[in-house]
Amino acid sequence: MNDDRALYSNARIILVSEYLFVFLPFVVIAIVKIYSSALDDFLKAPDWSFASSILFGQLLVKLVSGSIINKRSQWQRVSLIVSVIFVLGLVPCLITLALMLIDNGQSQFLVNMQVVLFFIATVSFFWIGSAAQVMMENG
Repeated sequence: MNDDRALYSNARIILVSEYLFVFLPFVVIAIVKIYSSALDDFLKAPDWSFASSILFGQLLVKLVSGSIINKRSQWQRVSLIVSVIFVLGLVPCLITLALMLIDNGQSQFLVNMQVVLFFIATVSFFWIGSAAQVMMENG
């Protein structure tokens, strides 16, 4: 049991280090928006959808890699999870990104949608990503 906790703890540390590089551009954007007194436009940037797409993409790579490395993984479950991530995660993020680029952040629905998708991507990245990281380490 303690070994599982240690594995998941190490996996989360790895995921945080990867996540920081996705989060870093938001720190820069926030600094620029604060400097230019346009902080209310912070959520209207299409970068949220772009970052969500990256998180879901990294999650897919990590999950597929973990299932290939770990011979004991159940391919049926991995296939289902990959399909759900594509259909309910990556595709909506990319559609939202395209619409945000066309709309320039005028639609409050799209602004809200991309922030919700970013939250879902973040939670999925840490929740499913930690299990995938453990699968890779238990190869």
